[in-house]
Amino acid sequence: MTGVVGAVFLLIGLLTGCNVFVQYHEDVDELGKKIVADWKEQPEVADARYEYVHGIDSGQQLNLKVIVRAESASNEVVDKLKDIANRDYWQSTAYDREISPQFVAYSSDKLPVEGKWELASPIGKGGLGVPEKVGLEKYGPRPTR
Repeated sequence: MTGVVGAVFLLIGLLTGCNVFVQYHEDVDELGKKIVADWKEQPEVADARYEYVHGIDSGQQLNLKVIVRAESASNEVVDKLKDIANRDYWQSTAYDREISPQFVAYSSDKLPVEGKWELASPIGKGGLGVPEKVGLEKYGPRPTR
């Protein structure tokens, strides 16, 4: 009987969105904070933010958004910001997690409407991550947990 009661509570929790299988990883959250902080130190950046989504139904997602000052908006600046994010990702223990960080960059003169980011035209976007050989050559050895 106890097993049935436990199963019922588990099922109720799953159906109501109170998920006991949500896996929060502090190192992924810290990675988002680090990338955003490093981006905000760049003079070309007007703003940056991240969203860490985690759970059994959504997996592990790290979504990063950066707004580049209009006068600085260029492929070179987007590449520089992506390199900073790749470096931080490589140097984080979150690199070993099953996540695929995504970034999107917008120009400050063509900002999306809040809540409708997907309708805007970004100046850059893509996934983060580098092959091991590139990471070792460019950023050095990775940390261990």
